[in-house]
Amino acid sequence: MRLKVQLLLPVIGIAALGGVLVSAGQMSQDRTARVALSLDQARTALVQAADVRALSRAIQRDALNTLLEPGADRGAFVQRASSRLTEMAGLVTALRDHAADAAFLAPQAQALTEMTGLVTAVRTGDETDALARLRTRVGPADAQADTLAQSFITARGLEMDSLAADAGRLRAQAERLSAWDAVLGMTGALMASALFLLLVLRRPLARWLGAGNDDLRAVMAAAERGDELGDWARALVALRTQAAERGRRPARDAVAPAHKALAA
Repeated sequence: MRLKVQLLLPVIGIAALGGVLVSAGQMSQDRTARVALSLDQARTALVQAADVRALSRAIQRDALNTLLEPGADRGAFVQRASSRLTEMAGLVTALRDHAADAAFLAPQAQALTEMTGLVTAVRTGDETDALARLRTRVGPADAQADTLAQSFITARGLEMDSLAADAGRLRAQAERLSAWDAVLGMTGALMASALFLLLVLRRPLARWLGAGNDDLRAVMAAAERGDELGDWARALVALRTQAAERGRRPARDAVAPAHKALAA
């Protein structure tokens, strides 16, 4: 039993080390997934902020061109602006969910409200109020939102660079751990196979060991086999016979002179 435990210890050690590496690899994969999620959220917030700013500028530019051109189609402007304001409101709401601390959201929401009032004034035909609202309310709120949005976009870009570097480092670490897991798995499998073969051959080996204690029954029984084990057994019998013959030869040589003397 002690022999079996000693043989199992390396396999147990390899299995334990493999378990530790698997656990470390799983933790690394979890961290990689969290970093990837943070990176995706930062990218989404960045795209949404850029889209909000693009929509805000497009609405103001379209409103100014419509109000300054007497022959412009006011109805078409109202339809386009209403669609853009709806999309813009959805993006601002989504940004609050992903980046509630974004400082530009407050002035951007104010600009959104003022642009909604501007579109209402154009729809009702009060172009004077619409133009005044565009210059005195929408413009200042949008300018403040633009300054803060640029800072937000820059910060998100730097955050994305840092997260991308972390994700790359974690992926490399996970790949190294996976490679070590594969190596340990192969090593453990080879050791387990060797242990299995040793246990299977333990009984024949015990018989062979008995030959070293002058127990020739196992060897003689094996010599009757027709396979490689029988060849080894017969060779061992021949070697033991030769060794015994060499051991008896000095004794005969010592006894021979005495026999000659007695005969004389």
